[in-house]
Amino acid sequence: MKLKLNRNNELNEPWPTRQQILCIGGANLDRKIMIKGTFQLHTSNPSSTRKQSCGGVARNVAENLGRLSQQVSLLTAVGDDAEGEFIVEQSRLYMNVIPLQVKGEPSTGVYTALLNECGELIVATAEMEIYDQIRPSAILENIPLITSSQLVLLDTNFSMNVIASTIRLCQEHRIPLVVSSVSAFKMRKLPRNLNGVGWLVCKQMEAESYLGIQLTDDQQLLDATRIFHQLGVQNVILIRGTDSVLFTSQDGAHGQISIQHDQEVIDVTGADDAFIAGMIYGIIQGYPMEQVCQFGISCVALTIQTDRTVSETISLNKLHSMFKELYGTHPQNFVFFKGLYFKEKDT
Repeated sequence: MKLKLNRNNELNEPWPTRQQILCIGGANLDRKIMIKGTFQLHTSNPSSTRKQSCGGVARNVAENLGRLSQQVSLLTAVGDDAEGEFIVEQSRLYMNVIPLQVKGEPSTGVYTALLNECGELIVATAEMEIYDQIRPSAILENIPLITSSQLVLLDTNFSMNVIASTIRLCQEHRIPLVVSSVSAFKMRKLPRNLNGVGWLVCKQMEAESYLGIQLTDDQQLLDATRIFHQLGVQNVILIRGTDSVLFTSQDGAHGQISIQHDQEVIDVTGADDAFIAGMIYGIIQGYPMEQVCQFGISCVALTIQTDRTVSETISLNKLHSMFKELYGTHPQNFVFFKGLYFKEKDT
């Protein structure tokens, strides 16, 4: 498979309009292994391997958004191999894919998840050396793609320099930026200057890893979000396991939303990516932060009812129906929220 640095889409059309959402980060092959019975360390465990599928945080978010009828592009890196070709071909059904050119022969990233019988993650491995081959120059060569976007989602699969360059670029051009921490290890790639980050989405363990502190109670979690605000983040969304979501803003607004457990859990893989896609939909539609998080939770509820990383049945109608089922009312659009975060709506 020949990979080129594509600056235009497959139809050789101009750069996307400001309605475009751009996802920058990982695209890899997902492999899921389900343990039968109780998992035991240091011995063989009976298991079954599920069907391989496309994965990667940025790619998964992009597919979810595509299934939610949003215009979306993916800027990523895949190897010149069968896995990379499979990912690109499958992903192009839902998004415009821009695979970055890589030197040498690094293989496409592979994520392997070990699940218990309830579909809950036990441990995961990630072979992602390919992303270390991408330099900040690749981002600079795609400035028009970034600056023409309505919103950018950045995960932490690329190197520290690429991540820092992307954040600076979005800040300079006032492009709304959502950052996904991905994991505790990868979150440490984030720079200490986070000016330009509109929304940071992370888990408690990931926040602890970045800040170098242990968070044991609600007050400490709230204090941690304030540290992120001091570093430049406008809005922090902290996912507290399967229990709740905490959100805070630089203006002092904050809240906590409980995650309901009425739905059957088949597989949690991809739940965090679904949350980000749902919240991005809420952001670009101009909903206030509470409902942004509720859209994220609603998208998770649709995803964990299937054994796929991205639900094949997700749609905009189903998202709104799930929102109504969980929260009892149709969401209301607040125009001032969009005016706060999107420069084209500033008054």
